[in-house]
Amino acid sequence: MSRDSSPPKIPLRLLRWFCKEELLEDVEGDLSELFADRYATDPAKAKIKFIQDVLMLFRPGIVRGIHIPNRIIHQAMVKNFLKIAFRNAIRYKGYTLLNLLGLVVGIAASMLIILWISYERGVDQFHQKGDQIYQVFRNMNQSNGMVATSSAIPKPAADLVAAEYPQVEEVVLMSWSLDFQIALGDQNMEEEGHYVSPNFLETFSFELVESDGEDMLHAPQTMVISERLAKKHFKEDWKTSIGQTLRVDDSYLSTSEDVKIVGIFKDIPDNSTLQFDFLLPIEPFVRQSSWVDNWGNGSFQTFLVISDPKNSEVVADRIFDEINTHTQDNDLAGDETLILHRFDKKYLYSNFENGVIAGGRIDYVRMMTIIASFLLLIACINFMNLSTARSARRSKEIGLRKVMGARKGSISSQFFLEAMLLTGLAVILSVGVVLLLLPYFNTLVGLELKLDLSAGITWVFLGGLTLILGALSGLYPALLLPTYGITDAIKGGVKRSKTSTYFRKGLVVFQFTISTLLIIGTTIIYQQMNYVLSKDLGLDKENVIAVMMNADLPKRIPSYKAELLRLPEVQSVTVATGNPINYGRSTSSANWTGRDPNAGHEINVIIVDEDFVQTMGMKIVAGRDFTSQLNDSTNFLINEVAAELMGFENPIEQKLSFWGIEGNIVGVVKNFHMRDMHRPIAPLIITCFDPSDAYLALVKISGDTPKVLASIEEVTDSFTPEYEFDYAFLDDLYARQYRDEQLISRLAAIFAVMSIFISCLGLFGLASYSAEQRSREIGIRKVHGARVQQILLLLSGDYSKLMVLSFLISIPFAFYAARSWLEGFEFRVEINPLLFLLGGLVTFVIAILTVVSKSYQVATLNPVKSLKDE
Repeated sequence: MSRDSSPPKIPLRLLRWFCKEELLEDVEGDLSELFADRYATDPAKAKIKFIQDVLMLFRPGIVRGIHIPNRIIHQAMVKNFLKIAFRNAIRYKGYTLLNLLGLVVGIAASMLIILWISYERGVDQFHQKGDQIYQVFRNMNQSNGMVATSSAIPKPAADLVAAEYPQVEEVVLMSWSLDFQIALGDQNMEEEGHYVSPNFLETFSFELVESDGEDMLHAPQTMVISERLAKKHFKEDWKTSIGQTLRVDDSYLSTSEDVKIVGIFKDIPDNSTLQFDFLLPIEPFVRQSSWVDNWGNGSFQTFLVISDPKNSEVVADRIFDEINTHTQDNDLAGDETLILHRFDKKYLYSNFENGVIAGGRIDYVRMMTIIASFLLLIACINFMNLSTARSARRSKEIGLRKVMGARKGSISSQFFLEAMLLTGLAVILSVGVVLLLLPYFNTLVGLELKLDLSAGITWVFLGGLTLILGALSGLYPALLLPTYGITDAIKGGVKRSKTSTYFRKGLVVFQFTISTLLIIGTTIIYQQMNYVLSKDLGLDKENVIAVMMNADLPKRIPSYKAELLRLPEVQSVTVATGNPINYGRSTSSANWTGRDPNAGHEINVIIVDEDFVQTMGMKIVAGRDFTSQLNDSTNFLINEVAAELMGFENPIEQKLSFWGIEGNIVGVVKNFHMRDMHRPIAPLIITCFDPSDAYLALVKISGDTPKVLASIEEVTDSFTPEYEFDYAFLDDLYARQYRDEQLISRLAAIFAVMSIFISCLGLFGLASYSAEQRSREIGIRKVHGARVQQILLLLSGDYSKLMVLSFLISIPFAFYAARSWLEGFEFRVEINPLLFLLGGLVTFVIAILTVVSKSYQVATLNPVKSLKDE
């Protein structure tokens, strides 16, 4: 085994430490061989699996007996430690509750985050061939130097790979998601599914519940449906639905036929990016769609099964230039290349920048991991600070133990045990809190997360969490307190060193630096979200209803529009081939006078009718709009980006062609956002050559929304009574594009509040102790005429300096984090220094109010009470 492929050193040392000597050689040998096999496939995963294996071996029968010297600690001493720990907890109830509350809040919040992180990392990980499945993506080079990435791959490319790439074991095709009407008798419902190649269910691990035993997805007019769909149509007889038929209306192929059910698969789990309720064989779709055989058309999502990781590199190198090789004289194709992306990583690494994978949801997973770690660390810091601050109260106890012969190790063990006990109690209480809060947290994140207490890994995690947090919390007190001298400890005159004082203050600064960072970050995320949701998009998305046009409704658009316009609340109606604010249909075949034939130009194309510009409130900056008075079916509108791309001084009446359609440019519309704010505005051609290709009606309304919705539904049902009324508000569709950002904004805000709360708990305890220690000094000052305000300033002065220092330290980190996050948006707010000041001010005010709330009690105390024992 090479040096690079050796097992990780730290877990290996841990194994050698706890494993029985007579078992060690065999256990280590087996683990090393298993690691070597895994390392050849995936080095990173091999290391993680090795660590998991070592931890799972930490159990009775394998762990060697640990001898604890009698002179350090024995059973009677443990009982004594427990008794003292209990007495101290009862005696100093306030400090115990502060410590316990801080730990519970920190642990519970972190456990909720960890559950969310665990879900995110588990998406698409259940497929048995998950690490062998690669999805093919298409990079389309643009004239401006940018690269657009698409998952729509030309079918000839997939056919070529299947025929000529021996390294590829399977090639799987899947259509985009399709909504079909599926009926059983009079029961007609809209369902979502795909056309797929016959080997789809062999490649992806979707469990079959029932099947007819034959090769599925081979024969035409057959289908495989979900358990949910079977129960919906066949009720309690769903298991006997194999061999039954359903009526499937395919609006895309304009077919309606009875399809035989040959299989039922278990409902797709939420942690799958592929979601569907039925599968149909792809062959009829291919046969009736001749356009898919052109190298210039992206038609299907394509997946390759490559078991050997080394072969994946060979395939990636070879497939890279296949499109360009086969499209030299193809007008539909541009400058395009193909790349591979492992399917089980696609969910977390879904963003492409100029054709290169550049993060995705993994960025939010990392962000929340850091927040969870900080919350736990802040809670541990509270424990350390309060324990060391109260050290003088326990100095006599430490001194007496030393007089009786206790060694430093024994005293350290005592404080470690106390920390472990408190942490263990906090973990148990946190589990209860998580179980109570989980339904509300699930509503917030839109998931069904569960804390499975029946799983062994859960208890391993909780036990490990207790040990780690207990060790962190008790580390500093256990190292510091045993160093007190016997004489000073018994006299109670232990002087705190400057080092320990500075260390404690440094921990406070760290706590509030993190809190300030979270507040500033939350504020910037909120400002950016407010910006993208309120920004002028270049079209009017308010009070616009997007209605899906099913069946043959696109063929009856004039009649449908006329009926809608009879409604007094309907201002205007238009149709389009897609949502205009989330649109990606494009072509490489656009041609115009002066175009550079060697440059790649991927231009979006949307098909509309003559009322599109008016209904959507868009602006014509040059030329004219479409009009029904003229024959505009072969004329075009373009946006300002397209006009700049084409390089015309005056684009009006210039020749333009694509998809075999030749016409003139009659107008230029002001740029509008066709995709989210993460991306630049793309060039666009607007055409009305065949509005019957449109499947979306956009209805501008006013007045009573529920009333007009009911009226629109009634009109739509009169045209397509067999279909459900499917609609959405355009502004809601726009907001859905930012669900991830909005979720992270809400989570960050919640956990920022929690971090401040935990930090303030510790600060309250420190302020309480500091005020008590200086009570006699305050009494003397009051006797000499000091006012309450002066005493409050005195007590809060040191903490004010710490808060200011926290703010100054947080500024560069907050600026870097904010800039990095905002760079993911093509359109973004400027970083406002006032937001930093606001975040610092919020933290400062909350912290100082916490200190003052306790200091005020001491400042208003009768000096006679504080000086009576002097």
